[in-house]
Amino acid sequence: MSGLLATSLSGLMAAQRSLETVQNNISNVNTDGYSRQRVEQSTNPSQLTGDGYVGQGVNVNNISRSYDQFITKQLNSSLSAFGEADQYQQLSTRVDNLMADPSTGIATVLNSFFNAANEVANDPTSIPSRQVLLANADTLAQSLNTMSSQFEAIRTQNNNDMSSKVNDINSLAKSIADLNVQISAGLGKGQGLKQPNDLLDKQDALISKLAAIVNVSVVHQTDGSSSVFIGNGQALVLKNGAAEFTTFQSQLDPSKLGIGIKTTMGTNDITGQISGGSLGGALSFRDEVLDPAQQQLGRVAAGLAISVNAIHASGFDLAGNQGVDLFSGITTVPVLASPLNIGKANVTASFQDPNVNPGAVGNLDYSDFSLTYAGGTSYTLTRIRDNQVINLTGTDTVPASGVFTLSASTANTSLPGINMQVDMSGGKALSLGDQFLIRPTYNAAQTIGVNITDPRKIAAATNVEIDPVTKLPVSIIKGPMPSDNRNALQLAALQNTLGMVGGNASFNDAYGQIVSSVGSLTQAAQVSSSAQQTLLNQAKGSREGLSGVNLDEEAANLIKFQQAYQASAQSIAVVKSLFDTLIGAVR
Repeated sequence: MSGLLATSLSGLMAAQRSLETVQNNISNVNTDGYSRQRVEQSTNPSQLTGDGYVGQGVNVNNISRSYDQFITKQLNSSLSAFGEADQYQQLSTRVDNLMADPSTGIATVLNSFFNAANEVANDPTSIPSRQVLLANADTLAQSLNTMSSQFEAIRTQNNNDMSSKVNDINSLAKSIADLNVQISAGLGKGQGLKQPNDLLDKQDALISKLAAIVNVSVVHQTDGSSSVFIGNGQALVLKNGAAEFTTFQSQLDPSKLGIGIKTTMGTNDITGQISGGSLGGALSFRDEVLDPAQQQLGRVAAGLAISVNAIHASGFDLAGNQGVDLFSGITTVPVLASPLNIGKANVTASFQDPNVNPGAVGNLDYSDFSLTYAGGTSYTLTRIRDNQVINLTGTDTVPASGVFTLSASTANTSLPGINMQVDMSGGKALSLGDQFLIRPTYNAAQTIGVNITDPRKIAAATNVEIDPVTKLPVSIIKGPMPSDNRNALQLAALQNTLGMVGGNASFNDAYGQIVSSVGSLTQAAQVSSSAQQTLLNQAKGSREGLSGVNLDEEAANLIKFQQAYQASAQSIAVVKSLFDTLIGAVR
């Protein structure tokens, strides 16, 4: 009689646990990251009797969650890939829209400037035509300033987003480490056989959020904890410990943020190890789209100013005075010394004069450069965008002025449109490894302006004529030359001159190449984002199919376990009736 009661009670308890589990599934149908749970049952050991083995009911072994490590890994991988592609696509679209929009682009105002130069050439005595040229020059400069400012605004937002994402990584890492402690304790209470399902779901959800920010890999430990690594293998969470990440400014370029990990010795730079997720997308966008676009825009601005100024300064205005630079702000090249330099010598840089070196504008490169003192008379100039190195030579004997110019070590090597001077005056010197950041084009579009306001000072005339005997250009001395338009014609001719990009592109061509390059990268990013979205949806579908709660299925289970519960309860009622009958018979 007791065996029958125990068997009925075991069925009743198993059905009750099943009903509780089903109801828990139904309650969490809309809970993100929740994994459907089920009761694992097994038959109790049978009891040997004279009539054979008699069953002893059912036992609840465990309440497990529907989980597959491979599917979870695939989901995290898809989250990371989509996060990177989507962030890259969103940011590159902003740059693409900015540059391709006729209302904000440079192509239209560039054409208007040269058209105005043509009008001055048509009537060099016309003050209104000269005024229009100055107005168009000012509009062109302001358009370059505005676009450069927009680039800086995008850069600032991207830097702020990167800092925010690093803070999110630290917060998620701390939460995952705390859950490691709770999971290990919960697993210990269950003697390693019963898993804390809700805690494991919470941890998986946190890791998925982390994967959307940066690529992650997870190693599950025997004590139930999870070790999390990001990027290319940098440890983020180990048991109950979480690393602390931070952003830092480049020593040579404060506008450029790096990603570091805090240690007892300081901050280690791990920017190169970061990949995947929205943080990886932000870094890729900066290096592949934003920096090149801003540098190339600066190259157009610098090339335009240098070319126009070289012609304009060689001409003469309405009063017969020597011309001056038409554009301002493109005179010297910014040079930043590393704070780690030991030597006190200075380095300055300037744009090459196209009147002296006709290939100066064509040699301008859209990159920052790192100049490093290699000892003796040796220097290296590294193009930062691809680490290409140009070997330079100084001098054995410092001149009395203390200033000397660096030159290429080999005759067939061209400098990137700039001259570099080392200033050792006053006993200053360089120390091995001293480094300088040279930025020819980075700020050019931001600093360009118009140097003159008086339309009479536009140098439309020239005092250079061709000697009829020697057929060579000679300088003549004249007073005012109001009807001379030869210098204005040279200015207008710059519109179609192939002086940019190694002498293979006009100014409009060079700008068009920027728009085309950004547009191609943006289109590729859109395709990649769409593809990764599809893969992510498939990964989510796979997880949902395995771990998601199906209300129809749970409703069926609810009826099934309710009937099992009622049947077991009825068995107990039968046992009670039999027991009462037996007691009554004994009396």
